[in-house]
Amino acid sequence: MRFGALLVTVLCLSLFGWVGLDLQQSRERELQAAEHIGATLTKLLESHLQATASKVDQQLSDFVQRFQFDIADRVPRARVEEGLQYYLKRIPEVRSFRVADTSGRYLYDASGVLSDVNIADRPYFIRLRDDPAAELVISPPLVSRSTHDIVIVFARRLQDRAGNFAGVVFATLRADYFERYYRGLEVGQHGVIALWSRDMALFARAPRLPERQGSILEDSPIPAALQAGESHGSFRRAGALDGKQRLFVYRALEGFPFVVTVGFAEADILAEWKRRALIYGVLAVVLLGALLALVRSWGMGYRQAEALAEKLAADFADKSRESRALLDSIPDPAWLLDNDGHFLAVNEAYCHSLGRSMDAIIGHTVEELFPVEEAKVLRAGQLEVYRQGGPVRQLVWLHLCGKLTPFEFLRVPVYRDDGQPRGLAGVAWDMSERFAAEERQRLITHFFDNANDAVLILDEERRVLTLNKAVTAISGYTLEDLQGRLPRFMVDGCQDPAALDAVVQVLDEQGIWRGEMQAARKDGSRLPIYCNVSSIRNDEGRVVNWAVFVTDLSERKAAEARIESLTHVDQLTELPNRQGFARVLGEWLAAAKPGVLLVIDLNQLSRVNDAFGHAAGDTLLRRMSVRLRKLLRDGDVVGRLGGDQFGVLLAEGARPIAAEIVARKLLDVIGRPVSIEGSDVVTTASAGICLLHEDGGDVAILLRNADNALHHAKNSGPNSFRFFSADMNVRMEERLRLESDLRWALPRGELLLHYQPQVDIHSGAVIGFECLLRWQHPELGMVSPVRFIPLAEESRLILPIGAWVLEEACRQNKAWQDAGMAPLVVAVNLSAVQFHGADVVAAVAQALQDTGLEARYLELEITESVIVEDPERVVRIMEELKALGVSLSIDDFGTGYSSLSYLKRFPIDKIKIDRSFVRDLERNSNDAAIVRMVIGIATELERKVIAEGVETIEQLEFLRRHGCDEYQGFYCSPGIPAEQVVALVASCQA
Repeated sequence: MRFGALLVTVLCLSLFGWVGLDLQQSRERELQAAEHIGATLTKLLESHLQATASKVDQQLSDFVQRFQFDIADRVPRARVEEGLQYYLKRIPEVRSFRVADTSGRYLYDASGVLSDVNIADRPYFIRLRDDPAAELVISPPLVSRSTHDIVIVFARRLQDRAGNFAGVVFATLRADYFERYYRGLEVGQHGVIALWSRDMALFARAPRLPERQGSILEDSPIPAALQAGESHGSFRRAGALDGKQRLFVYRALEGFPFVVTVGFAEADILAEWKRRALIYGVLAVVLLGALLALVRSWGMGYRQAEALAEKLAADFADKSRESRALLDSIPDPAWLLDNDGHFLAVNEAYCHSLGRSMDAIIGHTVEELFPVEEAKVLRAGQLEVYRQGGPVRQLVWLHLCGKLTPFEFLRVPVYRDDGQPRGLAGVAWDMSERFAAEERQRLITHFFDNANDAVLILDEERRVLTLNKAVTAISGYTLEDLQGRLPRFMVDGCQDPAALDAVVQVLDEQGIWRGEMQAARKDGSRLPIYCNVSSIRNDEGRVVNWAVFVTDLSERKAAEARIESLTHVDQLTELPNRQGFARVLGEWLAAAKPGVLLVIDLNQLSRVNDAFGHAAGDTLLRRMSVRLRKLLRDGDVVGRLGGDQFGVLLAEGARPIAAEIVARKLLDVIGRPVSIEGSDVVTTASAGICLLHEDGGDVAILLRNADNALHHAKNSGPNSFRFFSADMNVRMEERLRLESDLRWALPRGELLLHYQPQVDIHSGAVIGFECLLRWQHPELGMVSPVRFIPLAEESRLILPIGAWVLEEACRQNKAWQDAGMAPLVVAVNLSAVQFHGADVVAAVAQALQDTGLEARYLELEITESVIVEDPERVVRIMEELKALGVSLSIDDFGTGYSSLSYLKRFPIDKIKIDRSFVRDLERNSNDAAIVRMVIGIATELERKVIAEGVETIEQLEFLRRHGCDEYQGFYCSPGIPAEQVVALVASCQA
């Protein structure tokens, strides 16, 4: 008895120890599971921020592409801010959308209200200003100087047409955008999600802590881990913001200056574990009570048990040899019981299974040998045999040898000669292997039925035996449709038979094949799939089955098609974009296909944008793309190469005459009016033409040659086209080389001013000078202005050069005056690009202020082409210039769109007669008549007249006779350097 009590006590203590160990291990498992969930959540939050950044960057990039040149040109606010509002609506995550100029001042704002804020010291502004290669720049959390909220800034660089820094466009995200998203994630009642800068300044948190937003967490271990090269990890500690004990998981977001943390409160993580520990504790108390009751019961029945044991031993001795031989012959546990449930005999297998000696079993009951719950089950099975009076099978789970083992019990009643039961005989079979096999089969079946990939199992002849649900889901075929059939019928109509035969041959030779193919669904639609077919062999190496794993590629192919469309198709016109058009052109060249390449440029798109807005410009581009497609034949290709430029491939062969006919038709159809906002807009175009293979065998070369031809066509006037010729490249290379040198001419000090005197025609006194720009090239010598001025205007280099000319002329004039020379007027020519592309009033005022020259000694010469373009704006600007005190003159009068109306409307002080009329006035009566008419009109309008290009005394006398006021030309002096001016003035006065 004492041994039994001791044994039960040891077992109970072992059970308690096992329960304690299990609780400890389960607690760690709960914490590890929470850590794994946290790591998954941090990756999700990283993907969320990347998706948000990608969406914002897409809108920023599109805005830069469409508006950066308008911003560089300082177009009116309404036009750009309308674009800002459009993009702001497309990215609801963003709270503001603004543009800052090169000095950091707000220039445009989607809200329509400009704050007096300067962001020039912001790190993102400095990086974009100083690094032309910088793309999207994302700031750490910072305080907005407009709204005083803590925000994240997404910014991109703006450039002018010369590639110079023109400002930044930026959008801001507030913390509440992330906090709303974080609140939707499940992290428990006391869990937290937070977004920090890398120096642990709090940006966003759920639950919110607005009073701590922007403050730095001083004692966090995360910065040290990041410096050690760890990008993610976890730790346990009390939350520094609210003091709750938590498990924290962190991740440094790749490509962003942020760290995201997920904190699970240990109270939430271990709630289920604590409930289980409570249950275990209650069960331990109950088991301890039962143990005490059992010990007492053993004490009371000990003597009875001894007497019974002696009786059983005597009874058993009579039959010991016979029953022992019978029981030991049974390989599985077997036993005999009396009617009271005491063991009369057991075999060696029973003793081995129970882990006890035979003496420790004989004479005892199941209540004495097994735990309480197991004993109850065993006793119920014994009583069921007596109740039924026949064999009874029972499945019982027993804790034996340290593990829970399933047994199937078979018990039969044993009768005396009088027919009354004298006990039971039983045998048990260990069901562990069968249960393990069934569990493996269940898991395999579950995996098979629920696998994401479609799986078919074929027999050795490759006929379908079975399939999982995924096959039906992607194809529509059920097991009844396919069982016993060769699955090849699903791909026969979609694949080349020879290719399918090759697959079969590979399977026969190698037993495995992987690759993509097209199949047909049950409804007949196409199904792109990836197949992995492999053989299943028996122990002898013979193929008995085939496994086919099928992956549905529909979504991937659709995604690839979408990416293909975005990459190679212009989204506005639905034509191939430059990349897509170049790919088609490359395919034509690779196939040695003859054809003609045309590059067409619309000439008035910028004016349509300025007059009606960019939406109208988009409408014009779409209309033109439709017209071009309708005009071309099947086999021809049209694409949008960017901006207002289209490319056309004609399958005409290398026939210039055919290309010329088609080019003329294309230009004519482009020239037809387009109705925009109730107005008929007429645009012109120019085209450059190349013959494939003759004018180049490479995509880049052909496009470059076509662009060269286009450039020459544009110089020839509207609605013209030119075929490429080899000398165009030479001229273009020379032009590009000259333009490249011109970019450095101003910094290198190669530009200089000469001054040509303007003379009073009656007194002969010098009354002023016209500034003439000269370029002293280190290799080419003195370059004619006729060569480099058009280049400067086209490349917009005329803006910095013109600003320098204006300031240098004012400075030089003030220097002459300071040196004692009588004050004279200096005349400076203004380019149309300067007049329309910059704040010319501010530039003139700045030059006068910087040099100290009085405004009355500065004259600005403006050509007729400046006046006729947007005359209302020109009138306003000229009035502002007059308000500064400078004088204005019309240069090259009579050579452009001369109109008497603007002589009356515009505040002009002087009219300059072009040299082309003065040169032949002695021999050409028409030129003489024009000169007399201009002088007469100017006299009636009380305007002064100056004639340029005077070279002979006869020309001078003619002008004097007819009332001309002033002249300039070689008759007096050519343009001279500044240092010779004082001597010239002195000689003329003498």
